[in-house]
Amino acid sequence: MEIIIGRNTNDGKLLLIVDGTTHMASASGSVPFSVEASHCKLIINNGQMRLVNLDINNCSYVNGQSVESKAITQDDKIGLGRDHYLLDWNLLNKFLPMDIRHLKRVWDDFEHQNIQLQISERKFNTLRSMTGLFTMVAIALSIATGGRSNWYLFLYGIAIVVSLIFFVKAYRDASTIPQKRQELNKRFLRDYVCPHCGHSMGNQPYDILVQNGCCPYCKKQFIH
Repeated sequence: MEIIIGRNTNDGKLLLIVDGTTHMASASGSVPFSVEASHCKLIINNGQMRLVNLDINNCSYVNGQSVESKAITQDDKIGLGRDHYLLDWNLLNKFLPMDIRHLKRVWDDFEHQNIQLQISERKFNTLRSMTGLFTMVAIALSIATGGRSNWYLFLYGIAIVVSLIFFVKAYRDASTIPQKRQELNKRFLRDYVCPHCGHSMGNQPYDILVQNGCCPYCKKQFIH
């Protein structure tokens, strides 16, 4: 993405040409004559920005230092022309793509915790099936020994105790796991939003957001 920055010669407004589309971004007469019509350009690539002077006779400054080409961030102060016209980042921001790389961490964390809850439930169900195994072994032992061995009674006792333990745990999990899921979903819906319009991205995976390239609601382009 490229943004050519300069002065509109007709009314002295800040001129921005964003990927070939012209925009006026300030009040009439706000840009001094020392700023040329095509003064410099801002190149945005993979979240990195570079300011490039478009003519050796133009004056472009980054934090007060004259530059021809320099990597910059929004923390830098950009001055144009001999008058050091200060470029307002607030005017540029609506044209700049927004960084959504932090949403990958939000999505990955949501998926990871969801999987962990599923694994926990499946492990519990697997362990609970052991009570049936103890019971079947006890029945088989009782039949094999004709009831002469007390081992089957011991196994029955283990099955009863284990069943009671799992019953208590299942009773507790009946409320705690849905609460954990609800809290996880609330946090996800709060954090997985468009940084520009604040609209929830729903359950669209991060990879799908990247493929779409922009917010489905405000159409703001993404840096990823």
